[in-house]
Amino acid sequence: MKIRHILLALGALLAIAFMQPLVTFLGGLTLLLGAGALIVRDLSPSGQEALERRVLGWLRRARGGPPNIGTAVESRAQPSLPDITGQLPPVRVRRARKTAPLSRVGSEEEPAGD
Repeated sequence: MKIRHILLALGALLAIAFMQPLVTFLGGLTLLLGAGALIVRDLSPSGQEALERRVLGWLRRARGGPPNIGTAVESRAQPSLPDITGQLPPVRVRRARKTAPLSRVGSEEEPAGD
C-alpha cells in the first residue's frame, strides 16, 4: 500500500507541474484564435478567400502534397511537367565522403592576407 501512495503523490506532483503550462498554452492559443477569427470576420469576402487560399497552401506544403490539388479557384497557373516515367532510367545520386582539406607543407611561412 505504501507504493500506491508514492505513485499517487508522484502522479499528483506531475499533474501539478505540467498542468499549469498546458493550461497557459491552451489559453494563449484560444486567445490568438479568437482574435484571428474576429480579424478574418471583418475582412471583405475576397480578402477572406485570399487568406483561406494562403492558409490551405501552407497546410498542403506542410503535409507534403502537391500544391494545387482540389482547389476550385486556381491562384496561379503553373505548367505541369511532362510525364516521362518509364522513358529514362532513374539517376542515382552519388554522395562523396566529406574529407578535411589537406594542410599545405610550410603554410606557416606564407604571409596571410597580402
